[in-house]
Amino acid sequence: MNKKFIPFFLSIFFLSIYYLSSFSKVSFGDGIGFLLDVEKELFTNQATPLSHFLYLNTAVFFTKYCNIDSIMTMRLMSVVPAAISVTFLYILIKEFISENWIAISCSVVFGLSFTFWRSASTIEVYTFNAIWVIFFLIYSVKSLKNSSLKNLLLSGAFLGLSMWIHIQNIMLIPAYFILLYQLRDSRKNIFISFSLFTLIFGTMFLVNYLADIHIKYTFLTGRGTWIEDTFRQSFSELLKDILKSFLFLVYNFNIFLIFIPWGIGEIFKNHKILFPFILTAFLFTFGFATFYAASDNYVFFIPSYLIIIIIIGLGIKSLIKKYNLKRLQFVIALIPLFYIGSHRIASSLKTTKTFQQEKAYKGGLSYYMLPWLHNNLGCIEFTLENKPIIEDVEKLRKQCLEFIEIRKKHQNREDIIKL
Repeated sequence: MNKKFIPFFLSIFFLSIYYLSSFSKVSFGDGIGFLLDVEKELFTNQATPLSHFLYLNTAVFFTKYCNIDSIMTMRLMSVVPAAISVTFLYILIKEFISENWIAISCSVVFGLSFTFWRSASTIEVYTFNAIWVIFFLIYSVKSLKNSSLKNLLLSGAFLGLSMWIHIQNIMLIPAYFILLYQLRDSRKNIFISFSLFTLIFGTMFLVNYLADIHIKYTFLTGRGTWIEDTFRQSFSELLKDILKSFLFLVYNFNIFLIFIPWGIGEIFKNHKILFPFILTAFLFTFGFATFYAASDNYVFFIPSYLIIIIIIGLGIKSLIKKYNLKRLQFVIALIPLFYIGSHRIASSLKTTKTFQQEKAYKGGLSYYMLPWLHNNLGCIEFTLENKPIIEDVEKLRKQCLEFIEIRKKHQNREDIIKL
């Protein structure tokens, strides 16, 4: 295969996988809130942690001015960025590894990882966010190799823009400062890069000021107690967080995790100039995702997983002279079977029966253990049938009912229940 066509084929391959495995019915979670805003065709003028300014306004633009159905828009806002992210991840890995088969294999492993695949299958911001994080990482790595004005400028610009999508990306600021410190001899380029980053990021505060929103809500949600709960955790709870983050790692990357020790050695040995930046980026993003007290914190690991897959790739590279690791390319094809097998084993256990019954309205263990959402149970159907459950889902019901009322203007109940 011509090397120039590898990114193109990767994008087409994952575009097909993600589209075919995307939700059949609007899935449970925060997605219905985004969908409702897009259905109303209302642009947001708030740059807050829950508004995801650039993500939401991009979706509203396509629905309002390109006449695309809101559900299709939100599907594409997950599927297309996910495919693009895997493509540019390949380009990022190539900054470290010359062997195409390793870069392709690692990109595919990441693309099929549970967390990222699930994010591509539902309505969420995280695949759209991943693109900008990858762009930041690419140009930061390029800057450390060649501190040109272009590379540093784009590094600061993409980091600043990423804040408009998810404020979680402030966890990458320490890595950006490490980057600037390492390139401190290029003072003019550093000043221009930092000024552009400050301008883009700082404009968020201006937007909120003009919307009569206190600047602290650029970082704080104003509702929920996630931050307070994070700092109130006991030592035993922190240990549980660490264990849970490890289990997430295993479920996402399984046997490929064995290459991490060699990958760390490889990056320290042959990429010393990149080591401080990579280490800082990983520690802050992974640490935040590990200890942040939110029920769905597994999605916050995606930025750190981008770095983990690079390290896995470097580990494979360091061992290819000793072992014939090209066979790993065939193991990758078994990843979906790993999810299916894990699901069947968990479903057969008596200890999961209660959990399956409690979560039956979502699809039981299938919802939690299989990344694809094709033929899933939907929250709109759930709301219309008014099924009684133990959990508090009043907010979701309210959003669904509001969405249903809007759809009733041009669709009947039979059509709406299929959405």
